[in-house]
Amino acid sequence: MKVIKVNADNFTAAIDMAVKVFGQGGVVAHPTDTVWGLAADAENKQAIAKIHALKKSDPAKPMLLSLPSKSYLNRVGTKLCRAHKLIKEFWPGGLGLLVRSKKNPAEKVGVRLPAHKIPNALARKFGAPLVTTSANISGRKFARDAQAVAKIFPKVDLILDDGSISKNAASTLVDVSDKEVQLIRAGELDFKKVEQVLARRS
Repeated sequence: MKVIKVNADNFTAAIDMAVKVFGQGGVVAHPTDTVWGLAADAENKQAIAKIHALKKSDPAKPMLLSLPSKSYLNRVGTKLCRAHKLIKEFWPGGLGLLVRSKKNPAEKVGVRLPAHKIPNALARKFGAPLVTTSANISGRKFARDAQAVAKIFPKVDLILDDGSISKNAASTLVDVSDKEVQLIRAGELDFKKVEQVLARRS
C-alpha cells in the first residue's frame, strides 16, 4: 500500500499515479464530497472483484460509476429526461442516479459526479468511468479519513490523502429508470429537493 499526501504542488502527479494504478487493475482510496471511497477501472472485472474482496461485499451487488463529466451520462444511459433535469440542478454533488443502461436497456446502471476535485480529476484523467463505492467493510461504519482507510484496507493499492475528514452521510441514491421515481438510499441530498425539481415544468 502506498499513501500520497496530496497538495497543490503534487496534485497532477498524484492523479497520474492513481491512473497508472487503475491501468494495472488496482484499487485507489480517495476522499469525496460525501464519504471516503474506493475506485477502480469499471471495465476491469478483476479490479471490481478486488474491491468486493476488500469490502467483503456481495459480488452481485452493483457499484456506482464515477463519470468524467455530465455529458458522459449520454454514453452510458438511455431514457434520461428526468436524469438530465436532476443533474442540471445537483451535479456535481451528493446525488447518485439509477438509469437505464445504454448497452442493455433492460438493465440499470448507477452513476455519480462528486463535488470533489480528486475523484473528478481521476475520472477525467482516466478518460472513462470508474467504479466507486464507500470505503468501509460491508454493513459497517464508513472510514472518515486516510488513517482509518489504511487501517481497514491494508491491501488497497494507493491512498490519496488530502487530509480531509469525510461527512457521515453517503450520496443519496435515486432510481429514475422507471415511471415511478424511487429513493433507494437516503443520504447527503434531501429527497424532497429531488421531488421538487422533478415536479417543475420544463
